[in-house]
Amino acid sequence: MNKLIYVSDISFPNTSAQAIQILKMCDEFSNKYKVHLLINNNTQSFKSIKKNYNLKSIFYIKQLSNKRNVNFFKRINLAMNAFNYFKKIGDDKTIIFSRSIITSMVFSFFGIKNFLEIHHQNSGLTNIIFKIFRFTKYCNKQYYVLIHKNLNSHFNFKKEKFIVLDDGVDLKDFKHVQKKNKIKLSCVYTGSFYRGKGIEFILKLSKLLPNINFYLYGDISTLNKQNLLSNPKNVFFKNHVAYNKIPSVLSRFKVILMPYSEKVYVKSNSVEVGKYMSPLKLFDYLASGRTLLASCHENYSHLLKDNFNCYLLNINQVESWKKLIEKIFFEKSFNKKLLKLNINAVNTAKKYTWKIRVDKFLKFSKKII
Repeated sequence: MNKLIYVSDISFPNTSAQAIQILKMCDEFSNKYKVHLLINNNTQSFKSIKKNYNLKSIFYIKQLSNKRNVNFFKRINLAMNAFNYFKKIGDDKTIIFSRSIITSMVFSFFGIKNFLEIHHQNSGLTNIIFKIFRFTKYCNKQYYVLIHKNLNSHFNFKKEKFIVLDDGVDLKDFKHVQKKNKIKLSCVYTGSFYRGKGIEFILKLSKLLPNINFYLYGDISTLNKQNLLSNPKNVFFKNHVAYNKIPSVLSRFKVILMPYSEKVYVKSNSVEVGKYMSPLKLFDYLASGRTLLASCHENYSHLLKDNFNCYLLNINQVESWKKLIEKIFFEKSFNKKLLKLNINAVNTAKKYTWKIRVDKFLKFSKKII
């Protein structure tokens, strides 16, 4: 079986969507390749990781550093360790897939074709070096996977050098959900608490709906303390739960909220991704078959259709969200419409599985390797 080396500078344990995506991609790649996931640091057993992320396959995870924190120079060291690892176990048929720009440049410098997945604009020293690197002959060895088509308006890659792939979902994670009692008259949000994700909006909405409860799941350590202290009594902040529990959590609620602002931030509120995002949790929401209320956003307009697989509302019109939620919970005549909407949501999710994403990538890669 041919090998695939996936390189990232993340560490485990990890609560980010990036960790989910990387593991799910490696899980799917493992059906066709012998996968080696090279990461910065790891203190978890594979058995624990496999359980927490609902992985179906077995692959190798190798840590390249003893420390969790990374900076530019540590990324260079990680990249060199990854290249030396490739020299030991790789061959000319080995696919190199990376979420690390520095690693991708190192492999390219040594004449190895590789694929770099990009989710947002670069910043700092890495941005400067990458711009310079693209004027050299070495960038000919570099190919790209973009999370959103808008990214190429920034990078201007040649058409044959990149492919655009949305995030995905494993529908099997939702097939055998542990049945628990549904929480009545309640809405749910899962994800991060960074700026632009809609936490402030949900707090505002909750004050207009005192008879509806709102459950928000995420890493509480990243939450604005003012939000935590001043939230209404019908808002319940819950800490991050392992990804394998997300299907069960979503199944307990009738309404899922995704009130993104125009500008959305990740990585400790320092990286703005509003123009380029393909939210991984969006595919979980669709796969759950629950009623999704989302803000209108150009970035996922190709995925979400109002009154078809969700309801799209203006983020600046909180009153319209209030009225719709009241209809969903208190007007029985609305149930038939919701049933059709939720079926369409699941059918949409079926078009964006990790398997489909991997198959599209491999079709692209065969033209290159």
